[in-house]
Amino acid sequence: MKKINVKGRILGILIVAFVTTNAFLIFLDEGEQVDRKSYIKEWSKTITYDLFEKMDTKAVFASEESEPVYFNEDVGSFHEFLVEEGDTVSEGDNLYTYDVLNYYQEEARLQSEVSRLEEEIDAIEGLIDEIESYRVPDPPDTDNNSSPFNNNSDTSDTTPPSYVETEYMKEEKIAEQEAELTKQEAMLEMIEDQLDQLQDEGDRITVTSAFSGTVSEISKDLESPLLTLESTNLVLKGTIPEQERKEIEEEMVVEIHVPEMEYETTGTLDSVDNYPEEVEVHRSSRYPFTVSLEDPSEDLLAGYHADLKIITDEALGAVTAIEKALETEENLYAWVMNEEGTLERRDIETGIEEQGLVEILSGLEDGEWLAVEPKDEFRNEAIFFTPLHTDDLRVRQMFKMERQSILTYGLLGILSR
Repeated sequence: MKKINVKGRILGILIVAFVTTNAFLIFLDEGEQVDRKSYIKEWSKTITYDLFEKMDTKAVFASEESEPVYFNEDVGSFHEFLVEEGDTVSEGDNLYTYDVLNYYQEEARLQSEVSRLEEEIDAIEGLIDEIESYRVPDPPDTDNNSSPFNNNSDTSDTTPPSYVETEYMKEEKIAEQEAELTKQEAMLEMIEDQLDQLQDEGDRITVTSAFSGTVSEISKDLESPLLTLESTNLVLKGTIPEQERKEIEEEMVVEIHVPEMEYETTGTLDSVDNYPEEVEVHRSSRYPFTVSLEDPSEDLLAGYHADLKIITDEALGAVTAIEKALETEENLYAWVMNEEGTLERRDIETGIEEQGLVEILSGLEDGEWLAVEPKDEFRNEAIFFTPLHTDDLRVRQMFKMERQSILTYGLLGILSR
């Protein structure tokens, strides 16, 4: 007959009773009088990082500017086109010819147009001189916020723009007027050329281009416009739904990806319309926008599509934490592994989020360790311990230590327990 191991059974029963009793006492420990430790298997460290909030949308490349060319049948009869669709023309290139019906009437019309353009050019040059001579007040004390390039007449309750912003507005206004001046000078040169032809030849005038670009359309039946010229400079044009309109504004940086070419670059949100393309009761409105590129690839063509990411917000040099290290009940908080070797529940405030990283506005500092897993081990002010990662141990270096140091650190470890 097999002998029963009484001692082994008694020992097993005692072990089970010990574990059960301790588990029961911990369960009843509502006041947390029992010193419990937390086993933290996974943790993460806060880092300083640049975060960006982005809006995804799509756009298509198109000519930056379109210039229609008209022909007035009251001044003469059309003769012939001197260009074809797809031709590239520069300022001063010949576009078409027409025969004059009334010499003196056409001469008077062209002279009147020359006078009008000269007056407009003088006015633009005067405005540019006025803007250039305007001295931006030194910050911060100034009561005079009026300037020739600030169209806001009600400035009593507004904060004056900063020195840098005002200088930027000044340069922007000058550039805008110089572009208009160039356009009017080209028109004047074209009209003067027509007047010279009329006075020299008397009956036939060749109309030249005041615009550089590509002939995109020709009206063979002479309907208006007679010609359409598209600029060779490309921009991106698209629309956004009304739900996202308030999130974007001009001058925002845009990340651009062209799948057709596997081409990536950046641009600037040049304009965002305040009026939708169409207004319908049962459909969401869409607002047009334009994105400019500083140095676009020469291989880009009008009609190519692009994926855009508009940067609507940014946090540069922000303290960040991974999203799964943050908890939420009524308020957002994190479990911090502090220098005293205990877990600390700490309330935090967060900002923008990007690819699993969250901006920490308050509550955490750079370089703090956060408990991640397992979450049922998180207890406030509990002593924590973590797994030993043997791969990180430098075993050979340990044995190179002096024998006295090994004994000293060993005894300290035993006494600390």
